[in-house]
Amino acid sequence: MTTDLDWTTTAWGLLAGGVAAAVACWWRAAGFAGRARWGWAAIGAGLLFWSIGQFSWFAGPPFFEMFKVPALLGLVVVVPAGLLILPSGSQPLANRLRSVLDGLLIAASLALVAWVFVMDPRLESGPAGPGFYVTLLFPLTDIMLATMVGYMLPAQRLQQGRGSDLMFLGAGFSAFVITDIGHVYLVLLDSVAAAPLVHLPSIAGFLLIAVGALRPRTAAAGTLPDLSPGVWNTAIMVPYTAVLAALASSVYFHLSHAHSDPFVNYTRSLLILLIVGRQLLTQLENRALTRTLESRVAERTAELHDREQWFHSLIRHSSDVVTVIGADGVIRYQSESMQRVFGYGPEVFTGRRYTDLVDPDVAMRLAEAMRRVATTAYGTVTLEVVHTHRDGRKRPSEVIITNLVDDPRVAGFVLNTRDISERKELQDQLVHEAYHDSLTQLGNRALFQDRASAALRAGGDVAVLHLGLDGFKRVNDSLGHLAGDQLLVRVADRLQACVRDQDVVARLGADEFAILAPDAGDAELIARRILDDLEAPVEAGTRLIHVRASIGLATTATLPGEIAGDRPGERAEQLIRDADLAMYQAKSTGGGVFTVYHPRMRDGLVERLELENDLRGALERGELRLHYQPTIDLATSQVIGFEALVRWPHPVRGMINPLDFIPIAEVTGQIVPLGHWVLHEACRQAVEWSAAAGGRPLKMAVNVSVRQLDRADFAESVAQVLAETGMPADRLCLEMTESVLMTDTEANLEQLVRLKGLGLTLAIDDFGTGYSSLAYLRRFPVDTLKIDRSFVERLGVIADDTALTDTIVRLGKSLGMATVAEGIEEFGQLAALREMGCGFAQGYYFSRPIPAAEAGRLFLEGATV
Repeated sequence: MTTDLDWTTTAWGLLAGGVAAAVACWWRAAGFAGRARWGWAAIGAGLLFWSIGQFSWFAGPPFFEMFKVPALLGLVVVVPAGLLILPSGSQPLANRLRSVLDGLLIAASLALVAWVFVMDPRLESGPAGPGFYVTLLFPLTDIMLATMVGYMLPAQRLQQGRGSDLMFLGAGFSAFVITDIGHVYLVLLDSVAAAPLVHLPSIAGFLLIAVGALRPRTAAAGTLPDLSPGVWNTAIMVPYTAVLAALASSVYFHLSHAHSDPFVNYTRSLLILLIVGRQLLTQLENRALTRTLESRVAERTAELHDREQWFHSLIRHSSDVVTVIGADGVIRYQSESMQRVFGYGPEVFTGRRYTDLVDPDVAMRLAEAMRRVATTAYGTVTLEVVHTHRDGRKRPSEVIITNLVDDPRVAGFVLNTRDISERKELQDQLVHEAYHDSLTQLGNRALFQDRASAALRAGGDVAVLHLGLDGFKRVNDSLGHLAGDQLLVRVADRLQACVRDQDVVARLGADEFAILAPDAGDAELIARRILDDLEAPVEAGTRLIHVRASIGLATTATLPGEIAGDRPGERAEQLIRDADLAMYQAKSTGGGVFTVYHPRMRDGLVERLELENDLRGALERGELRLHYQPTIDLATSQVIGFEALVRWPHPVRGMINPLDFIPIAEVTGQIVPLGHWVLHEACRQAVEWSAAAGGRPLKMAVNVSVRQLDRADFAESVAQVLAETGMPADRLCLEMTESVLMTDTEANLEQLVRLKGLGLTLAIDDFGTGYSSLAYLRRFPVDTLKIDRSFVERLGVIADDTALTDTIVRLGKSLGMATVAEGIEEFGQLAALREMGCGFAQGYYFSRPIPAAEAGRLFLEGATV
């Protein structure tokens, strides 16, 4: 009697649970429209059919024969269809179909493993019948459904409140997996005595789905905690792990049996077909993504082009020299600015043919341009030519030709000509600075990587030597930075003397150099030659310094196979990293040697990961500190503000160099909370100092990363910090690098306009080290240019560099921007900057970055430095 009661209770429990889940899903569907409604309705119908099928199995053969087909269709067809119908703007159809294939991969793999180790030993009496294979279909479908929900969860958890409900849906399907696996096992045992107990998880599964569907449809209810990238990466690998397990099981089966099994063979073939299908879907998804990106790039390019044309049309009539040429080619008007710009009086040009007065190549280009624009009334064409000044100097010029022949007030072609000599010189200098080291005049990392990519693209065995000077810091600390710079210049000269003409030598930064050898066969010979050459002392000023070097050598032969040959940029970057690892391995042995890279050296990356974890803990525990470097008004020599610089006193490693942990914070995204803390603490400290000084204004500068600017809510977070700390907006200066002007221009412009609307000051940091367009510089609401220390350190040494710094100062004045010189270490540099009219300065000549207590005393005492 107890057994009958258990069967009856379980049967009615399954039916009641299925009905509850179906009704809950239909209630959920009623709150939506379109695909969401149909998707939830289909899931509810499928669950209802499945629960009736389970009920009929307990009720007996007559009922089961009647409902087994609808039950099978409900679970295998209707429920998956409902999941696919659910809308997802962030998860395309190809991706969702791929989740179906992944579910089938996992299910088929697990079935093969179970067959080999569990089912086959119990079926030795003979092959299983069709009914048994139908029974296997249930747990396989459950696994597929759970996998589909797992793929949908991260993409849909915040859309239409479908975060927690999908989580409960996945939990319910997981409960079905437990029941149906147990049911298959009972069939194997040919015993159904434990069936009521085995089917209890199905009841729980129906209830979980009902709870998820009945949850309130709000954003808060749909929000789930973020999982780490490692968890998602592990989840993505699950299908492959299951397939590997299945293949290993099939190999074991063939080794341990003298015969093959149709189920094993068919399942293995199915796995191959599923993998092929998955790859096809991946290719389709990648192609769709590529087309979308190309379309967006084309739209953005067209938009930028239209804006540039609009900009030129606004300013073309404000050019320095204006010339009006009649349709017959004779000059009818020449502005007097011709005398100031090119040295000729206007009377020299008026009444004569323009093409007779300029160089033949310029005349030909101008005539061709005028012919093109003559076909369009009010049309314009712009070209760059080189005019000859009256004193014989060549002056690059920009000419805008406008067809105003049909305008009765002009009746001719208008040429707006401006001298762009200074702009060309500055741009050429900036391009050179962008690809060369300012101290040694060697190529820098960007140039080296470009040349390495080109060498790899050409083919052959390429080698990279990464060289680091041993003990260079001691030279700087004991003899000063000037001696250290002289040493670097001498070492650079020696390196160039040790290599062949086709080799490339570059300075990567600090005391590190790199050599690119297109023929790797002589790489070790070059390394030995360099080490032998450095045995001789190096002359630095009046001293002879003995210096050694550690060299890491890497060749294309050790590159990982997964980096394809059609990606030379990635291969070059990997080759440089490998040589860098080998160089640090050489240093760890005592230095003065070269080491050839081996793949085992990548284990050193573990230390970087440890530093990343320590940084996250330091943020949580409040271990970071701010130091402040004063900003000096060169007119009064007074401290008018500070730049806030973050420092990390590690409890074990000691003071960590910002160059070591800031890049890690950038890559991992920790720069966002780190930057917010720096901004809040710097503003709080500035308000405290200003109040203690009786309200004396203090300008606080804070560096901002591109990652922070990319956040849509950054301006709001800055406004919140200003409100919380009481910091006046006009006393806060946000500093950013030139890369902001060149990446995602329109989005960054919009962000900076919002920040400027708060009333604060914006500055371009390290100006001159990048390749920023002057047109972009005019568009952006920038208030201050901070001249990079690489220009300041050469003041008074190289005349051209002095002229370049002076050009930047004058550029800032012409644009209405203040200029701040960084890295002043000598009085001569200070005097030169004052003579140029630079407004403000920073550097060790005045003060190093100091802790808050010392900086506060410096400001409160009103010291003159």
